[in-house]
Amino acid sequence: MPVISLQGAESSVEEFKESLRAASNDPEVDFDSLVAEAREAGVKEAFVLQATVFKKLARRDIDGSLGTIDQLLEVADDLDFGPSESFLSKRQIVGFASALRAFQAYETNNYEDFEKHAAKAFIDAPSYVEAFGLLSLLSEMRASEARDLAMADLRIPMEMEISSVDGESRTLQDWLGGNQALLIDFWASWCGPCIQLMPQLKAKAEALADQGVLVIGMNTDKGSNQVELAKKIQDQHEMHSLPWLLEPNTAPLGSLLMINSIPRMILVGQEGNILYNGHPMDPTLKQALAKLDVTLPDGNLAHR
Repeated sequence: MPVISLQGAESSVEEFKESLRAASNDPEVDFDSLVAEAREAGVKEAFVLQATVFKKLARRDIDGSLGTIDQLLEVADDLDFGPSESFLSKRQIVGFASALRAFQAYETNNYEDFEKHAAKAFIDAPSYVEAFGLLSLLSEMRASEARDLAMADLRIPMEMEISSVDGESRTLQDWLGGNQALLIDFWASWCGPCIQLMPQLKAKAEALADQGVLVIGMNTDKGSNQVELAKKIQDQHEMHSLPWLLEPNTAPLGSLLMINSIPRMILVGQEGNILYNGHPMDPTLKQALAKLDVTLPDGNLAHR
């Protein structure tokens, strides 16, 4: 890894500061060595910490970024602020930290802290609310809350008939058979994340088969070539061990279940009651399955 060395060239503090700015986004630079040189050259600790915050953030080290921000706030009065600087004001640094804490809280499903930090970020630094996508996350959270409330009393009509790619038509009750629940994965051939999760879908089907939960793939492609598209993915990913069904183009299930994004996984009880409605890799799916005395290998779930 190359080291940017400015010693011996009578480099100014400003040159070191510019190099730190560039290095914070350059993975090829030996950032730690440059920081040591900058400190020796007399660059203020506040600026070094500011560059370090962005470097850690570029590495997706959120905990490290937040720890460094706390140090930065103690010496932030030594920073230069303005349109040409990284921050307009010390208050904007506070807002930046709040936005980052909100993002971290959302990622760990701590929605109470997410709301608290997002609100403070909006007050102190609205631009970072947008930069971290907090409004989108908040909208997603509110939609999820509304969906959960609607799902609480919802019952899917188990007499609804759904066809497979092989042309076999059965009611959901018939597909359920003697199992205690259906785990239905809604996917489409154009959905990259859906296709990436095919190995995990297959693993779920294998792990749950002997525990009374039938895993089903539900294709949601539209148009006259739906069967062709669904079969292509079935063959490519060797998904012949689980029912490969086709949701009608009118999307009766998708509408009923408020599915506005995929991949989406639905756990349906024997009476058509909704036990889970969310992302296939969300850890709360495991909690829903546990209520049925069903276990899922840890490797099949992860925080998004």
